[in-house]
Amino acid sequence: MSSLGRTAGPALHLRPASVDDLQFVAQVYGRAMGEILRRAGLDVAQQAELLAAQWNPAEIRIIGAAGRQVGWVQVADAADAVFIRNFCVDPDWQRLGIGSAVLRMLIAEAAHRGTALSLGVAKGNPARHLYERHGFRVTHDDAEHHYMRREASPSGR
Repeated sequence: MSSLGRTAGPALHLRPASVDDLQFVAQVYGRAMGEILRRAGLDVAQQAELLAAQWNPAEIRIIGAAGRQVGWVQVADAADAVFIRNFCVDPDWQRLGIGSAVLRMLIAEAAHRGTALSLGVAKGNPARHLYERHGFRVTHDDAEHHYMRREASPSGR
């Protein structure tokens, strides 16, 4: 990977997923989440099967930066919020501002719709801090996840 400016980060774009993207999505998921899942005591193969079972290209957007696919995000409408079902950035592309930039896009989209955002993050996943920096707060926990919510904001901030 080439060095990218830490202040501005790479230019991003999101594109709709196609049925052909499942292999890429699964690969990034394994690279980004494998160790986190193992530390949480979760079966990585079982989680990959769950990912495939939830595969819905209509909910997924592929994250592109610097002319490459670097991650993906899956969102679905829920009863009172937009639920971020999955959000993975390839480890080689983390800490470059990509996660923050995508979250800002999702926050702006939710603000435009006047709805909240919610998500579940595996316990021990350092991404929890990213979500907290962007205004998400833990609403409840279960044995494996923290569930977080960011209320609708008219300004998108």
